[in-house]
Formats: sequence, structure tokens, C-alpha cells
Amino acid sequence: MIYKVTIDTTESLLILNKMGVHGLKDTVYFFVEADNPDEACHRSLDKLKTSIIERNLTDEIVDYLEDELHHDIKTTGLIGVSPHL
Repeated sequence: MIYKVTIDTTESLLILNKMGVHGLKDTVYFFVEADNPDEACHRSLDKLKTSIIERNLTDEIVDYLEDELHHDIKTTGLIGVSPHL
């Protein structure tokens, strides 16, 4: 199934901006294919991390992504969507 996942990144933006990561919005949306909602959330988090790394990659950012990011974001929406047939 394909899920649309909405993530609120408001709390992490200030920290990421100080680390040199710019261009993220306070709300981001990802469409992911997953077997269940938990997997969809994990895949969305992976996509968010990849997006941040593509903007700037330092050891400090990697440490933040591994240890703190999941505490500073919120999944605010999760809906299953069907592909248009």
C-alpha cells in the first residue's frame, strides 16, 4: 500500500539551521510504499534523513540524525492512498 506521511519538523529546524542545513520546511510530506503504517513512518524518517544529508553532511549532522532527530519531529498525518488506476 502507498501511504502519505506528514511530518512536522518545526522543533528540529532551528537546530538544523545552526548546523548549516537550510531549505527544509516546517511540514514535509512523503509518499512511501509500505506493508503497514509503522513501516511507512520508518521509511518516511529515512527519506527525511536522506533529504537532510543531501543538503549538508558533517559528523555533527550525522550524530544528530542518529541520536536526536526522532525526538524532535512528529508524524502528524498518515493516510493510505490508492494509486490511480
